[in-house]
Amino acid sequence: MSQKPPPPLPNKPKHLTNTASNASFTNASSVVRTQKRGLGWPWDYPAERFALYEPAIAANKVAWLFNWELWSPAGLPKTIEWVPCVRTAANAKDVVPFLTDIVDNKHQRVTALLGFNEPEIPDQANLSVEDALRLWREVCLPARQRWGLRLGSPGMSSDLGRSGPWLDRFLGQLEEGEKPDFVVVHWYGRRWTDMRWFLEECRRRWGHALWVNEFACSAMADGETTEAEVKDFMTEAVRWLEECEFVERYAYFGNGQGGTVGSWVGPRNDFCEDMDGGRRLTTVGKLYSDL
Repeated sequence: MSQKPPPPLPNKPKHLTNTASNASFTNASSVVRTQKRGLGWPWDYPAERFALYEPAIAANKVAWLFNWELWSPAGLPKTIEWVPCVRTAANAKDVVPFLTDIVDNKHQRVTALLGFNEPEIPDQANLSVEDALRLWREVCLPARQRWGLRLGSPGMSSDLGRSGPWLDRFLGQLEEGEKPDFVVVHWYGRRWTDMRWFLEECRRRWGHALWVNEFACSAMADGETTEAEVKDFMTEAVRWLEECEFVERYAYFGNGQGGTVGSWVGPRNDFCEDMDGGRRLTTVGKLYSDL
């Protein structure tokens, strides 16, 4: 319930020049979004895909997104909040130059910074607790101080046998003023009740507010989920997440690299599909946008 194919390290996107992004940025005076629902946005998604979500964004159904990176996506709408992420140790050196340009020079409103992506998993960030603590203190804490950001913990997988001890040690070695403002978790599995138990256990164990930045109705190695199964799972999950006081934000894993979430997550979770002349939201994608 933990591993997924790791995102490849991207080449520098065409919409970046030096450390600056030429995307449309949100002015600091823009409306503050408080809604929970968001999107995971793959680094290779074309800008025109945002048009599929325009109705949901306009209706405040989808309020934020992240792309596992420190650069904001090309074509980012001004009415949706983007949240940067220090995905791996290799990205740590880019935090200051990228945020300096994006926040100080381009005046994009950034309120939070996400920590490393699944550091306990070898084919993800693959960081020891000691290395993560060092980078947290060298990079993340100064960024919080300089730009007034809220810090998310390293994003932990749903395999509590690995992620639990890792985050226990990480949080246990931080002083009070060094701790994250919220804990980031991921969950993949077939039963909504299992996900609810997992989130309640994370809250009990760590006591922090949660961001659920990846989740999906995934059968993994146990076969294929049906569209009806995914829709039922999503409906129950979104309703609960919206009402849960300790969950601040969430993002379903419905947009994948190369235009598909892949066989591991399962194609029934895809939010987009091909059609004559372009792409459209699937039934599942429409449901997530409309709930």
